[in-house]
Amino acid sequence: MTDVEAKTDPQAWVGALADPARRIAAFEALLALGGGARAAVRAGLGDGRWEVRRWCAYWLYRFAETGDFEALVSLARDPKGRVRHAALVALAQAPGLAGSDVVPLLLERACDDESLRVRRQAVLLLAWDRPHPDLEAFFAGVLDKESDARLRFYARLGIARSRARAATRSPEVAPC
Repeated sequence: MTDVEAKTDPQAWVGALADPARRIAAFEALLALGGGARAAVRAGLGDGRWEVRRWCAYWLYRFAETGDFEALVSLARDPKGRVRHAALVALAQAPGLAGSDVVPLLLERACDDESLRVRRQAVLLLAWDRPHPDLEAFFAGVLDKESDARLRFYARLGIARSRARAATRSPEVAPC
């Protein structure tokens, strides 16, 4: 393989995501390839190295399509917390997945994940991106159950944003 071929080979860049010394350059190269890297990135979601799975999820944050939803859902239950975190961010915020219903998965991760970082991210995504009056009781439950100051802050934010959404919702509009 020539140097030019290596620079445009998405599979080589996906493999390089596992190397801390090459990770940023590899990720930038995959971003530059855009949708042309999709097949290699999708294959990378099943890689045995957690760093590869994590950075492939971050790539999907930028380039996800509707068909990527299920692959990211499986990563949201990955054994490695950093992979689950990246998957939740991509699932909740990727423009290509805007119509997907990620709320049940965020609730699951907020309640059951062993990683405090993942639980925090799930509660923050619910509070900031998906506030809804129906979630107010969930946020109140987080306040009752959790002792982590940041998690409690996100729960209070969720209560405030859910109440604000309820106050601004038109009575003619049916709830989600």
